[in-house]
Amino acid sequence: MTLQDYIKVFRHRWPVILICALVAGAATWFITPASSDTTKKVGSYTATATLLVGSNDPETGSTNLGRIALYMTSGEVPKRAAARVDFTGDPALLASGLTVTPDTVAQALTVSATASDGKQAAAVANAFATETVKFIEERKRPGAETTTLSLLQPATPIPSAATDGGFVIPPGRGPRTAIATLLGLLVGLGLALLLDRLDSRLRTRGEIASALRMPIIAEIPRLKRSQRNSASIAVASDPLSNYSDGYRAARTALVHTSGQIMPGDYTPRRPGGEESRSRQGGRLVLITSAHAAEGKTTSVANLAASFAETGQTVLVLDADLRSPDIHTAFDVPQGAGISDYLSDPSDGAALDAVVRPTSVPNVRIITAGTSLAHPAALASRMGQMLEQARDLADVILIDSAPLLEASDVFDVLPTVDTLLLVVRSGRLTEVSGNRVAELVGRFQVPVSGVIIVGAQTMRADAYGYGYGENRQSKKKARRGRKRQQLRAAEPVADELHPPTTGDERPRESRHDRRTSSSL
Repeated sequence: MTLQDYIKVFRHRWPVILICALVAGAATWFITPASSDTTKKVGSYTATATLLVGSNDPETGSTNLGRIALYMTSGEVPKRAAARVDFTGDPALLASGLTVTPDTVAQALTVSATASDGKQAAAVANAFATETVKFIEERKRPGAETTTLSLLQPATPIPSAATDGGFVIPPGRGPRTAIATLLGLLVGLGLALLLDRLDSRLRTRGEIASALRMPIIAEIPRLKRSQRNSASIAVASDPLSNYSDGYRAARTALVHTSGQIMPGDYTPRRPGGEESRSRQGGRLVLITSAHAAEGKTTSVANLAASFAETGQTVLVLDADLRSPDIHTAFDVPQGAGISDYLSDPSDGAALDAVVRPTSVPNVRIITAGTSLAHPAALASRMGQMLEQARDLADVILIDSAPLLEASDVFDVLPTVDTLLLVVRSGRLTEVSGNRVAELVGRFQVPVSGVIIVGAQTMRADAYGYGYGENRQSKKKARRGRKRQQLRAAEPVADELHPPTTGDERPRESRHDRRTSSSL
């Protein structure tokens, strides 16, 4: 991975990095006391007693030091010392914890004992030193060379100094919180890289194009949260937005570029003379996606509005018989449509009978219909109907079922002129993308390209998007949307406030007052 790839991963996974840093910092802040004790914590104490050795024969002094050390750690002295400190265990075990160090130059012995309790360590060292002095005194013989032993300094407990090596954690709350936040940040960076490796969803333009092996003809920017639930068609309601320009780019690619045939090992059987018929009448454009909820229906509505603003007549076919939804975008109620037309082929009714106008000029629609009990069987009969639809408009946009979730679309694929795939950024995986490319390649249908919905495009990547969109146009667009909302609320207001009867005088509306004041 390059540095740019790392930056993209960190920019996408920034919530994970931020949460790790904040959790580590907050936990350390609350765990660390506000006023910290700067004194060293003592784990053990060492007490050392010093014995001075004397002798009538200086040449035998070094020999006496070794023998005295032996007396101190074995034999009678450990038993006496254990009884002195009330040690109930084996005296040899108590003596094993001593450290006896002879000093031949100074003719002295040091006795050291270590314990977690300072008083206990001093008591053990002094007990061994005192009992050793008594033992030597008892072994003196009159007229012989004698060794004298005296207690020069009794044992005093001293805390064991721990040698701290390497990095020492600062005792204050602030420094510890800063260090923990930095460590949490590093953990978050590592976790972000791990999640990116485990997550196979495609987000960037290059990843989607590589998995699908199809050209990217348009990138639709991500909508603001306040605009996502809006049912209006952005190309018609907000024509100068970046969102609308993205669909115009897709329309331009559909008009001025020819679709490419995906590589595949299967050529479908097409009826004779289809090439000549495909050049007559309107152009059939199938719009689909790999999975549901990728923005396919919204893309169909906005593409229809973008074609209509160029003066072309557009016919929208709701061929997603399993989950029909395109009629809500055009504010058209569900009624007789494709399923009703295909259910009774002997009826002889013309296709014009199920065509209805929409709220967008030059755009008409054929809804999915009401007979939706067997959508797969109805989809297999659409070939002849699609050929008849060519004579009804300049451009026919077909909203079909998702490729990987329903088999209905495969009955329509051999009939259309071109295919347009809608992919939502971060929804399609590499495995699903390869599967879509394989299926499309088997049917040898010309592919115009891919529309990426919800793309995080930078300003430099979308040159011209939003050009001329000044404050006045934004205000006008907001006012227009507000008027539409008020008009939609008027019938509800009439039901809540019915007209009065009798002598009660109806309340003047704001429009009436404004008109009377102008007169």
